Amino acid sequence: YTYNPGQDETTQRGRGGKTVRTLSSYILGCDDGSYARPHVTDGYIGLHFAPTKGESAHPFTALVAARAHLDQAGLRPVARLDALHFYILPDVGLHLEGDLVINEGEGGKRLIPIDQIHDRLRRKYGEDSVEHYDTKKAYLRRLYGILRGRRDSVSEREAMHAARAFSRFMAYKPVRSINEFVAHEILEKKDLGEAIRTVSETMKTIYRMEADARRLKEGIDLLAQTRQHCDLWIRHWIDDNVLEHALAHRRYLDDQRQYLDAKQRQQAVKAGLQSLADTRASLSEKLSALDQERVMLKARRMGIAGLQEQDRLQDERQALATRFSEYAQRFTQAWKKAHEAIAAARTLNERLSDWPLSDTPSDLWVPALKATLEAARHFPEDAASLMNTDWVAAREHDRELAGADHLQKALTALAEALHDGPESLARQLDTALITTRQQLARLDQQRQQKEAEMARLGQHRATYPAGVRQALDVLHNMLPEADARVLCDYVEITEPSWQAAIEGYIGGARFGILVEPEYEAEAARLLREQLGRDNRARIIQGRRALKDAERVTPDKQSILHVMRFEHAVAEAYITASFGNVQRVESEDALRMTRRGVMASGLGSGGYSMWRCDLPDSELVFGRGARQRARAAREADLHRLLSQRQQLADTLSVIEEMKHSVAQLEPVPYAETLRQLILTQSRLNDVEQQLQQLDYTSDASLDARLEEVDTQVKALTQQLESLHKEEGGLTRELEVVTGLCQKYDQQQDRSLATQEETEENLRQIARLWADMDIEAQLERAENLARELDMATLATRQSEARSRLNATVHDIERLVTQANPLLTGDDQLHYTPDYTDIRARSFFADVCDLARQADIIINRLKNNVLVAKQAQISSYRESFSHAFITNLCHQIYQAINEGKRVLESLNRELEHHRFGADRESFRFAWEWVPEFKAYWEFFEEVSQSPDLGEGQTLFSAELSDKARKVREQLLAMLLADDEQQALQELERISDYRNYRNYEIYKQPEGKEPIPLSQYGTGSGGQLETPAYIIRAAAITSAFRFDEGDSHLRMVLVDEAFSKMDEHRSREVIQYLTDTLGLQLAFIMPTSKSGPFMDIVSNQFVFSKVPSDKPIGQLHTRVLVDRQVLDQEKVKALWEQERHTLRQQFDLDFMDAFDQV
Repeated sequence: YTYNPGQDETTQRGRGGKTVRTLSSYILGCDDGSYARPHVTDGYIGLHFAPTKGESAHPFTALVAARAHLDQAGLRPVARLDALHFYILPDVGLHLEGDLVINEGEGGKRLIPIDQIHDRLRRKYGEDSVEHYDTKKAYLRRLYGILRGRRDSVSEREAMHAARAFSRFMAYKPVRSINEFVAHEILEKKDLGEAIRTVSETMKTIYRMEADARRLKEGIDLLAQTRQHCDLWIRHWIDDNVLEHALAHRRYLDDQRQYLDAKQRQQAVKAGLQSLADTRASLSEKLSALDQERVMLKARRMGIAGLQEQDRLQDERQALATRFSEYAQRFTQAWKKAHEAIAAARTLNERLSDWPLSDTPSDLWVPALKATLEAARHFPEDAASLMNTDWVAAREHDRELAGADHLQKALTALAEALHDGPESLARQLDTALITTRQQLARLDQQRQQKEAEMARLGQHRATYPAGVRQALDVLHNMLPEADARVLCDYVEITEPSWQAAIEGYIGGARFGILVEPEYEAEAARLLREQLGRDNRARIIQGRRALKDAERVTPDKQSILHVMRFEHAVAEAYITASFGNVQRVESEDALRMTRRGVMASGLGSGGYSMWRCDLPDSELVFGRGARQRARAAREADLHRLLSQRQQLADTLSVIEEMKHSVAQLEPVPYAETLRQLILTQSRLNDVEQQLQQLDYTSDASLDARLEEVDTQVKALTQQLESLHKEEGGLTRELEVVTGLCQKYDQQQDRSLATQEETEENLRQIARLWADMDIEAQLERAENLARELDMATLATRQSEARSRLNATVHDIERLVTQANPLLTGDDQLHYTPDYTDIRARSFFADVCDLARQADIIINRLKNNVLVAKQAQISSYRESFSHAFITNLCHQIYQAINEGKRVLESLNRELEHHRFGADRESFRFAWEWVPEFKAYWEFFEEVSQSPDLGEGQTLFSAELSDKARKVREQLLAMLLADDEQQALQELERISDYRNYRNYEIYKQPEGKEPIPLSQYGTGSGGQLETPAYIIRAAAITSAFRFDEGDSHLRMVLVDEAFSKMDEHRSREVIQYLTDTLGLQLAFIMPTSKSGPFMDIVSNQFVFSKVPSDKPIGQLHTRVLVDRQVLDQEKVKALWEQERHTLRQQFDLDFMDAFDQV
């Protein structure tokens, strides 16, 4: 027999498999598959309960209303339930006539439909007297509550336990196993299936989340490796370009050295030629002297009287010619300088209208400048015209000499005015030149800084203060595992109008350095050791911030509501440090706000108010701020470039003016011109005198003349030899000069290549802002100076080999990482492998590195942190649920099972049955398999730390308990969910933890275990079964609590295997001892012996019907009999007496026959 209040049926199956009898089949009058009411039918089942003497409860009626119909769609008609309603009517005794059935006259009756009964009962008995329930469990809770005299419902567990105990008592089952009988019939099953499923689902959720977290961490590790390999590849690529620049620089140095060597050789050849020229000049002078002596000897030999005068004039002519040549050279140089000075004066005069200096042109030199330009009006454009002998002879030089004197004096006066004195123009230009160059250098430095900042902003990265950059360099190089980051990169202001004010309020804290919590102390110590006192870089106390942030509840006007974070520690730090800063709208509100900020840029704090807004160029929170900062820096850069161009133009003018002033110096133009004119005039006079001499012939000195001729011949040969040598040097000079030109051009090309490679490096800095361009340029120059071309080429080849190897690693890591990532977190990397040294490929790798860094931060410092927090929360929830819903409940159920049996033992110990005065008691012992579980549940339930900061995962348990814990967790995580749940349900069923026994204790004898007593087929076990079930039902009905209870039990096919005496003892125990109202069913043939102890008898008989009732051709007749027990007893006693007499007579008659 099975009763399930969660279904709409009661089932009783025999060995042959009887058809299920349901409530709907009762409503339709089912009998052997046919139905008395095969149409839609309403029906009612009602019971009226009245209190027994001594009970304080009130009477009430329990009513069940149902509607059913016959479903004939299948092979066999099936009764279907359409509606089901439950009612409890306190203090109401319903009657069939008038309440449920209406008389319609002439003997007609009509059943009130179930959809009208509710309103009808409320109108008749009042709203408070009609309680309607839609579900069976709610109805049963209220039913057993009102049976106990309560105005409310009992718990679902208590109601279901009582209902099951009532149902089990109704149908007798043979006791085949005492252990199973006690476990399943006496002890109530605790349904922990839902708790197990909840705990299992929670644990599987934790497991899935931990698996997700592990997969996420694996993805993060692969992303970190990708980032590391990208950084490594970038370093190799930078090394390659640095080595390329070093090779270019080395090539330039080599070409420069070759040029200098060739130039040095050229100078040496020129020096040799000059030496030969000097030697040739000396020999020529000697030859000239011998020529003169030979002429004199020939003249003496010829006996000419004017020979001495001729010799004197020729000597003077020679000296004058030499002096004229020197004066001509000096004059040419002086004319050239005068020409340059005049050109410089004209340039200087042109600058007067656009003066580049802060001081106005001085009156000390401007008039001298004007006078000089006036004196230069007649300056000859060609110096050769003044050295013409015809011009000298023409005696037209007086006017030219006067102009030259005037020009020389003007130039001298101008030079003195420009160069002399502390306030001279020359000194002003020197000062202006130095200042302008310094300003230009500062602008260049600012320009480079702005370009670097724009490059960082273009790569979505903020510009950090110098101290922060130094600290990051130290941490990245010496503590890379700390993963140092800057707070400002992970904060964004969502409302631009508040950007400048909030950033200004937070100030330098925006550049706090975030590191992994376990490295905070080491990072702070490292910065203190490595950086100077002036460095104020901050290491954020991330773990402390996370704890403190949990206690902060930001106000609705907090600045946190207009901020977004991409890093959990950054959010915690801002929350803990600035979460109480309020956004206010007016100065009046601000003055009363402890910590506040206005969008206009006013802040308050520390009992003061101040301006706190920042210019756009200093904003760093978020992409919008970086765009504004980049736009501001771009404007600054344009302004700097404009200023630089102006300064460069000014510098060019100043340099031009300085060059002009340097050319304006005293020039001996008139002096050299006068010397040239005088020398030429005297030379002309000597020539005229030589032409007027008279020569006569004479004969002598042949021997000396021959000697002189021999010397002349020898000198002539030496000069020819020198000429040949000079020719060789001249040809060598031509070759060396060609080499100089070649090396000079080669040097220019290598310099251009060097400049190109330098620009390539500078372009890298624009693509990768972390690169220190000046340091890399210095490194390249050092390598170029220290290593030769072959070594540099070898190193470059090695760097390129590393490039090839690393790029394959990057591709592999991206391929491995992406399947572990989802959606936007996947890496987008589709480079062109045609040329991995191309700048476009470098840009792709840089972008990949930045992608990896952004995704790492988002996953590691946001998603993973949130997931770990969620896992921690789930772990705590699981620990609480596991301990509360499973461990404690199983532990309590085991103890409660023991208390139930102990209570039953107390109930049974005073009751004796049969002639042997038998009593019954329960006994139990641990099942070894389950004792380990019991010890685990006991240890967990009694652990004081669990729930107080400790979870089931972190609690310190004994080795045996840990082993059981892992075993249970393994079951919760098992892949075969059905098998795991079955095993867990077996473990959670407290009834399995003990083996049970029932002992029969005859008075004065040893106890007998019922498991070893008889076969269980007769009344030997049926008697104790009823007695023990009776004790169980009184426990389920809570007879020990209060004075009102359900005191009615039903027994189907009662006492079928017990003899009359045992049956009467059981009935008397149930009715007289326990005070129960007993209704039992048995065949009429077996009811006779009990007629003296029953008060009412209902006899049911099925007989043929003349008229069919629906589908039935039979009807059931009910005969209710109310028995007078005293008269029945008297009749039974009389019948017994008669039977005894007849037995005695029959016995004596038989004896007489013998």
